[in-house]
Amino acid sequence: MNTKDMIVEKTLKLILEKGTIDISISEIRNATGLTTGGIYYHFSDKSDIFEAILQKYMVDYIKIDFDQIILEGSSRDRIHDTLSYILNHFINGVEIESINENINYRDVVLLLTATGYAEDEVNSIVSKTGKDIKIFLTDLVEDGKKKNEIRQDFSTENIVESLVMMYMGIQYSWLIFSNEDNDFIFEKNFDITWQAIKSQ
Repeated sequence: MNTKDMIVEKTLKLILEKGTIDISISEIRNATGLTTGGIYYHFSDKSDIFEAILQKYMVDYIKIDFDQIILEGSSRDRIHDTLSYILNHFINGVEIESINENINYRDVVLLLTATGYAEDEVNSIVSKTGKDIKIFLTDLVEDGKKKNEIRQDFSTENIVESLVMMYMGIQYSWLIFSNEDNDFIFEKNFDITWQAIKSQ
């Protein structure tokens, strides 16, 4: 791992441990084993380090690699597995490579969004990701209608909105209620939603 990435990772670890972005250069220096000059060789100031953290652990992480989703089986299976993949993408954590440890992404999101660092660029990528999810689900729903596995009397747009709203509710529950069984909540809510949209 290069020195710049190590500074970013160690600073994120400090932020999560302290529960605040109020981290001093001396704390970063102690965590990384670098001199102040060594840190400033890679970053112009602390805000530059925080911007790098935001980019790596929020902006880049929010993006979904739809090519990684394995689409097999019935329409129900394909929609289920897509939503499950997207949800678990966020819930499973963020790997801190230098210590081979997964950090709870919920903590990262809550801390970074509370700081003001996560406004414009993150909002933009969240919006784009939401649109991409809708486009991906639209194709799956349309395919399900062609196979007569999804009911024809509901518009594709309404079905996709229902699926997205179900998913967003579970993601919100995960962010707010950390002790909930997210897999159980997802399966229960997906079954209810599927019963409403499947061919009658």
